[in-house]
Amino acid sequence: MPLTNPPVSADELLRLDCFAGETREAAEWIAGRMQIRAYEAGEEFVAEGEAAHHFILILSGEIHFHSPRMEALVVVSPGTAVGVLPFSRMKTWTARGWAAQPSRAAFMDVEDLRDLVYRAPILTQHLVSQMMDRARQFTRMEEGTHRLLSLGKLSAGLAHELNNPAAAAVRSSARLRAVLAQKRQFTLSLHSEAISELAERIFTELADSIAECVGNPRGDTLEHADRESQLAEWLDSRGAPSELASGLVDAGISANVLEPLAESTSARSFSLALRVLAADYEILCLATEVEEASRRVSDLVHAVKVYSYMDRNPMSDVEVEQGIDATLRMFQHRTRLGIEVDRRFAGGLPKIRGNGGALNQIWTNLIDNALDALDEVPTTAMRRLGIRTCLEPEAILVEIADNGPGIQPDVQERMFEPFFTTKPVGDGTGLGLDIVQRIVREHRGTIRVESQPGRTVVHVRLPLEPVRSEIKL
Repeated sequence: MPLTNPPVSADELLRLDCFAGETREAAEWIAGRMQIRAYEAGEEFVAEGEAAHHFILILSGEIHFHSPRMEALVVVSPGTAVGVLPFSRMKTWTARGWAAQPSRAAFMDVEDLRDLVYRAPILTQHLVSQMMDRARQFTRMEEGTHRLLSLGKLSAGLAHELNNPAAAAVRSSARLRAVLAQKRQFTLSLHSEAISELAERIFTELADSIAECVGNPRGDTLEHADRESQLAEWLDSRGAPSELASGLVDAGISANVLEPLAESTSARSFSLALRVLAADYEILCLATEVEEASRRVSDLVHAVKVYSYMDRNPMSDVEVEQGIDATLRMFQHRTRLGIEVDRRFAGGLPKIRGNGGALNQIWTNLIDNALDALDEVPTTAMRRLGIRTCLEPEAILVEIADNGPGIQPDVQERMFEPFFTTKPVGDGTGLGLDIVQRIVREHRGTIRVESQPGRTVVHVRLPLEPVRSEIKL
């Protein structure tokens, strides 16, 4: 990265947008304190974590920046200032930069920035405005990355939760198709037999009794096994297929109720009738399984709609406990892994006016942090997530607690700072609690944390008074 000569000229600086309206005298003073550096395409401009010692103007080419905390690429074009700007508290580079094409940049030592403020007030105004715009842009990008990370976690868990009932429905429906085909064959064969009216009436009564006992528990396992063995022996003695004994016992059919049918039909007709009865029972059971699996999928979809406030106005009357409950459903794939969820809802809480989706963002971040803390507790020990709500005279109080290792005092002092995180790179953006605090404040609420080894509690108070302004994430 060699320095090039001659140094930047005042004329070149005055052609930059950020120097619009600035005096030549100021441009000449700045030019005299700058050094030009040239970069080849692909050459490193700055390393992440490197100390920031210069105010830099991009003169030509294009510089790209990327940080592990951001998915998007920041493109810097000629006329843009980077590095330490007037009144900036920047100490280190938080992103890696490189030249996307042959580029030139002018560097000024930070020691000269104090004089620049007085000698070039118009440029300083442009730079401060640019710094504020850049801070807002980076914050939006980081928040977007944070939301994508949260969405990724929830999507993975939701996909797992949906997969189980969906797979069960697929299996049951496939088996149902096969059993229906078998029953059709058995029924056609049975109709070709000569069956008395008495046998037909007994067969109908047995079929009705099967419909009534679907879903009934088996009872004692040993007793069930004894009944199955006894029925299998009885079927053998009647020349009927003994392999049907298990299904018939599950259907609540015993040798006593089958005896009249066996005596009033031929052995072939009796065997066919038993196969139809066993198929009827299996069809009813499979239909129940498909119904239950479909209900579970429907419940999950409903929870997602409640959580995301799909098809609803962002500003609405919000049921806080309903939002917390829907958020817990999003984390069910984690809470069922040995974590006790202690819900203590007051019930009957009044609705509050607010942004339901934003409030669910609060519960998402706080529950996610609590579960991360519980991941550090040995699986052999008790792991508890506690959620309590109660009505206060002027607010609703929500407490989210865990029995994890606790938060160190020095971390507690900084935990709500933007971009502060104790998680490894890629696992956290440091914006979760910053977003939580901002949403709570926008709802005119308060948030407080108490922590010691073995117990951490986050207290969120949301006022009952309506929120008049729109709340946006």
